[in-house]
Amino acid sequence: MSVPLYVPAGEGEYVDIRDTKRTYLKLTTPDSNGEFGFFEHHMAPEAKGAAPHIHKQSTEMFYVVKGEIEFTIGDRKVVGEPGAFAYVPRGEPHGFTNRGTEDATLLIMFYPIYDREDYFRGLGRLTANGRNPSMEELREHMAKYDQFMV
Repeated sequence: MSVPLYVPAGEGEYVDIRDTKRTYLKLTTPDSNGEFGFFEHHMAPEAKGAAPHIHKQSTEMFYVVKGEIEFTIGDRKVVGEPGAFAYVPRGEPHGFTNRGTEDATLLIMFYPIYDREDYFRGLGRLTANGRNPSMEELREHMAKYDQFMV
């Protein structure tokens, strides 16, 4: 059973992933009884973010807090500035990058979550100390958490 949760700004478990400055795991599978996930994703200038992919079972939503995020949604590219929101139903190809020369902050939400926090933790391990995982390693890791490259 989930219980109310409050996580102050700048607090909570976090993961550092390659050119992403930091991803805070604000609401995880155990916190929400597997219903919903919420992540605060800080990106370095011109960070690549996520290459186009799909989720077969999850819906993903994004809210731009800071910076310029270029979203690929289906066959469209759009630039989201602070206040922009993107809703991506399951099965729809999408990806994002920090298009700007400044830091960016993006809120990422998943419904249902399917242990998404472990996806971020695993990426942190795979890219620790500047390591570049192979495409095979990445695809295998992504598939465990309902993410498939397109």
